[in-house]
Amino acid sequence: MRTVIKGSWVVGYDGEEHRLIRDGVVVYEDDRVIHVGKGYDGEADEVVEAKGRLVIPGLVNIHAVTSIDIVHFRIDGVGVGGGRGSKESMLEGLRRPHAYLEGEDLRVSAEFCLAALLKGGATTIGEITAFGSTGLQPPREQAETFTEMAGRFGARMYVSHPYIDMKKYSDGSGTHYHHDEEGGLRGLEEAVKFCKEYEGTHDDRVRTMLFPYMFDACSEGLLRETRARADELGVPVHMHTAQYLPEFYETLRRHGKTPVHFLHDVGFLAPRTILTHLLYTSLNPVSQAPNTDVGDPRDVEMLAMTGTTLGHTPAVWARVGLGLHSYARFRDAGVNIAIGTDAFPMDMIMEMRCAATMGKAAERNRAAVTAGDVFNAATLGGAKALGRPDLGRLAPGSKADIVVVNLTGLHTALTFDPIKTMVYWASQRDIETVIVDGRKVVENGRIPGLDEEALARRADEVNHRYAERTGLRYPTSLRDWEE
Repeated sequence: MRTVIKGSWVVGYDGEEHRLIRDGVVVYEDDRVIHVGKGYDGEADEVVEAKGRLVIPGLVNIHAVTSIDIVHFRIDGVGVGGGRGSKESMLEGLRRPHAYLEGEDLRVSAEFCLAALLKGGATTIGEITAFGSTGLQPPREQAETFTEMAGRFGARMYVSHPYIDMKKYSDGSGTHYHHDEEGGLRGLEEAVKFCKEYEGTHDDRVRTMLFPYMFDACSEGLLRETRARADELGVPVHMHTAQYLPEFYETLRRHGKTPVHFLHDVGFLAPRTILTHLLYTSLNPVSQAPNTDVGDPRDVEMLAMTGTTLGHTPAVWARVGLGLHSYARFRDAGVNIAIGTDAFPMDMIMEMRCAATMGKAAERNRAAVTAGDVFNAATLGGAKALGRPDLGRLAPGSKADIVVVNLTGLHTALTFDPIKTMVYWASQRDIETVIVDGRKVVENGRIPGLDEEALARRADEVNHRYAERTGLRYPTSLRDWEE
């Protein structure tokens, strides 16, 4: 089936960069774009009049939780309850692993997050999850459920089975790490089996990656073996890295190097390797390393030289008072930057806005990071991170992954530059249509056939039950009314 979308603005790709086409068209047939330009004289089975709409390539959400995450509860203060256990409780958790979400709660959470991700403009999703287990790997049910939901909703997703070989515990002298080499390698082998089984499923919308979950919870041996297996399989690698200051100093203690420098020296850095967060590098004056000057650029230069991607998730960190140092310097050094939402809400427009505003604040310069910069990161940057030149752009031969944004509201009425309008003033509520592989997965702002209100209620119930089980409590905004 051949469909023509006529938009007031269409973002086309000229082979080198995005270009804005005013009163443009994009034509797709089945799962591929066949034409982008000012007009189209060919035959069509359907013509969509999108006056007042901005037509953009599908957004690549490089780092997105696909199970309910309560990070948003951490805003405005430090929580109580939960917390890191003793060595004895940690070892008991390893002997008898239990999942934080399973069964129907896991299914509800996956359904809720997939729906939110699509409505947030993501046509390609780099799946992560809260690790979700007291063990060194979560139950396989977790990744299988995400894969099932991706197939059901028609999402394009990179799914992984995460693993580590270290667990933290606390005692009176501080935080320590318990290393289980064999357990970590078993987790890696399970991840490899998952990749072999699910790569290319659901009409190739589901692909896989390896996910050593957290840098400081993975030994050198596990990271080297991960690199070797990823190269053998030809899949991307994704890892939380340098996201906490204690992690940074733990790496200095173990290796005498920054996390990035260590990963470079063991050969882990490479194209299609995504290091998410990277708040604490040699460039950041807060994180100092021996024999390095304040603001030393070597970490960032290593990332650029090896083609490694920064997975940037600004909103989750801005909400707790932290930020990347700095987007502009990573970009100027030649590092590929991709953008993800991390946790709730899964609004890619909001995330682009946060990336731009936090990037300006870091440099105290209004021009340091622009709407164009973050739009490129959310499209071309994410596609490059995954090694997918058929994603993140509208050009003949690219996948028919398309997002239509309604800019007719009062809050989006000023459209001299529609990319700025979208990035700085729109939200996921303005996303009208989302198309993946030529199929509408969001239409008129809704997911066809889904009772969104009922799903939202069920998801909130799961979240409340999780809080009750863990005992986690965070400061409230207002005290309850008491008679």
